[in-house]
Amino acid sequence: MKNAPLSRAREAANGRSTMVLVQAGRHIVGSEEGSDAERPVREIELEAFWLDENLVTNEQFASFARETGYATFAERSGAAWGWHDGSFKNVPGLSWRSYASRGRGRHPVVLVNWHDAKAYADRSGKRLPTEWEWEVAAAGTGRSRYPWGEGAPDTIECNWRGSSANPPPTSEVGSYPANEGGLFDMVGNVWQWCENVFDAAPDDLPELRARRGGAWNVIQDFRLRCANRGALLATGVAPNLGFRCAMDFG
Repeated sequence: MKNAPLSRAREAANGRSTMVLVQAGRHIVGSEEGSDAERPVREIELEAFWLDENLVTNEQFASFARETGYATFAERSGAAWGWHDGSFKNVPGLSWRSYASRGRGRHPVVLVNWHDAKAYADRSGKRLPTEWEWEVAAAGTGRSRYPWGEGAPDTIECNWRGSSANPPPTSEVGSYPANEGGLFDMVGNVWQWCENVFDAAPDDLPELRARRGGAWNVIQDFRLRCANRGALLATGVAPNLGFRCAMDFG
């Protein structure tokens, strides 16, 4: 059955972000050309759902933190993984606020772990997308290899191949072309947390959560494919990892 079309959305119920409606239907996910974790290619059925047009930004996360008093894992622990003195290391005092300086309000929030992202989504009346929802929304009706089609990426489709820096070289959301469904930054800029446990995780790592999309420091184009899969511990934070939210339809 051909994938149902993606429909451009209305304002979300809370009025804070525009969402895109992904229609219910049967969809093909996975790939035979990537890692073992992408296999097998399978057909799944999804209910209709909404997905944020853009990644959650520093200014949006700041509003959430201000309204709720929420402190992220990095803030509570007093350190986070980042670039300092020429290398990546655990940096005391580093948190999402360190990269939310003036002029970066519309950059995607980073240094938030899975629990932080879920807390934001819950407060917004939303949730994190499953990785299959994410993949279907990224690939579009033609099940494209990349959100923009079949051609390998260069520097005009997304933010990638960036050098390590402090602050990280993220870009404002919406700076690159949207995919056919009107979704921006589905690959590049920052990796994106997904709701589900990573089903290819070793038995001794049950808290691995799926992440999708690649990031500003990705240098291999295969990581920008819609079917590419990744994972990180739910408690992990990184300067190249953020999120967007989803919401059930109806």
